[in-house]
Amino acid sequence: MQFTHEAQISVEAPAGDVWEDWNSVHHLPQFLSHLRGTAAGDEPDLARLVIALDGRHLEFAAQRTVCDRETVCWQSLGPNFLYVLTVCVSACRDGKTAVSVVVAYDPPGFLPDIAESLGRSKVFRAALEDDLRRYARAHSALGQSPALATAS
Repeated sequence: MQFTHEAQISVEAPAGDVWEDWNSVHHLPQFLSHLRGTAAGDEPDLARLVIALDGRHLEFAAQRTVCDRETVCWQSLGPNFLYVLTVCVSACRDGKTAVSVVVAYDPPGFLPDIAESLGRSKVFRAALEDDLRRYARAHSALGQSPALATAS
C-alpha cells in the first residue's frame, strides 16, 4: 500500500538560495528528519539513501529522475521498495519562496502497511511539516542557507 505525504512552507529567501539547498542530495538529511544519510553514487544522478520508517532504517539506491530550476525528484531503484521524494521550489511575488515537499513510499511487508494505516502515517506527515517549519525558521534566523551555515 502506497502512502503519500505533502507539506508546504513559505521561506523568506530568494528562490535560487532555497533551490541550492534542496537540489543537493547531501543537504537533504539536514532538512528532512526521516532521511538519515546519503552517499554519492557512481554517477551524479545516483545516490544511496538511508531513511527511517516505522522504527526501521532502510538503505537503498536512488536516482534523480527530474531536475530543473524548480523541481527535483529522487526515486528508489529496484523492485523491493518504493520511495519517491519530490521537492518543488518557486518564487512568490512578495519575495518569498514557496517550497513543496512530497514523499511517497510503500513500506516492504504487510505489517508496516497495517501500522501506517493505523496512524504511523500521521506521525510521518507531522514530522514532515515540522521539518519544513524548522527549515524556514533556520533560514530566517541565520539570514542565509542553513546548509551553508553548517558547512562553515
